[in-house]
Amino acid sequence: MVCLLAGCGHKNQKILSSPKEDTVKIPIIFLIDAATGKRENEDLVNEFNKSYQGIYEVEPEWLAVTSGEYRSNLKRWNVTGELPAVITDVCFSPAFYELMLADERLVDLGPLIDQDREWKEAFETDMLETCREADDSLYICPSASNCFSYSGIFYHKKLFQKAGIAQFPKTWEEFFICCEKLQQAGITPVGMHTAGTAWTPMLFATAYLGTDTQGQAFLHRRLPQNYNGRAGRQLVAMLEKILQYGGSDGMYQDFDVPYHQFVNEEVAMLPNGYWMLLQFSDEWEKSIGFAPFPDNVMIASAQSSGWGIVSSYPEDVQKGAAAFLKFRTLRTQKQAQQFLNEKQEDLTSLEADYIRAISREPTIIPNYQFQWNPILQEQVLMEELPKLYYHTIDIEQFIEAMNESVRRYEEE
Repeated sequence: MVCLLAGCGHKNQKILSSPKEDTVKIPIIFLIDAATGKRENEDLVNEFNKSYQGIYEVEPEWLAVTSGEYRSNLKRWNVTGELPAVITDVCFSPAFYELMLADERLVDLGPLIDQDREWKEAFETDMLETCREADDSLYICPSASNCFSYSGIFYHKKLFQKAGIAQFPKTWEEFFICCEKLQQAGITPVGMHTAGTAWTPMLFATAYLGTDTQGQAFLHRRLPQNYNGRAGRQLVAMLEKILQYGGSDGMYQDFDVPYHQFVNEEVAMLPNGYWMLLQFSDEWEKSIGFAPFPDNVMIASAQSSGWGIVSSYPEDVQKGAAAFLKFRTLRTQKQAQQFLNEKQEDLTSLEADYIRAISREPTIIPNYQFQWNPILQEQVLMEELPKLYYHTIDIEQFIEAMNESVRRYEEE
């Protein structure tokens, strides 16, 4: 275990020195949104630096790269000892996170947060607990709330009306009846993002498992050892079924394809998270609705917002990094409270839909991307899913490919 502020590093890490000046510098890396040119977390940085002027200063480097390229760079920086003081995407891969723990690259934040009442009480119930390890250590600090990270289903009200569907389906049985009606009306039911980790079909498949306790337990398991059980078979069967509603050209598509299909009214539904609310104009928002997955299931992981402190930095930088993480926690707590308590007349119709969905006590299941081995996510889903869609392999063969990914991952 690496204790907070101990200043200790791993034998393969460079021990970095803080600059000899009064203000302690905290290096961090953020991205630039390729579509808008907006600098990620720029307001957060400016507010923190103003509040801690002369004491701490976050020194961001904004990179114009994709999130995938940034994550690849994290792996390289981990080897070369060039990681920033704060890592903003530390749990993007269970394998990377496990490596960081094994090499003692991360500071245990548990003691500091547990001893700071203001900081600890700012988190929603279970936000911290879901991020703790079995020994109660805590190597990532999530956002104060999952309020801005829930995933459900966006849908076109006009296309539903065209197909004779009065309201969004509440059960899975109603959902598939809805898909059939949309197809009969000549409308593609679901926009499919199938490239990479197969985001769209996997959201549906894992949401389906969230309807019973056995499936929920399976989804909460980090790095499952096999997929042969009932939950694994249900998941693959759901993958096979949902793919039939994504149109004939749904394979190998990056997210931008189904997104543009959705905004052009070529598909009726697109599963995704809160962040998409920000991508619709006021005109669009009136014609789009948002709902949980059938049977009142939503997807969110505290780990998705987890930031960590790199243990090779000296004590003063670690202290500054911890102050920055606490500042972020209190800020997101305030933002979440403001959003959830917004007057109805001040909300867009889509924002109101989103708040209603998360306020109706949905079953929350974790994002599979933070749970499963990278070979399964990056290779099996990409290579085997089209075969499942075109029926060149069956469910049993797909499950065997998933299990083989476990064996390969353990060997590596």
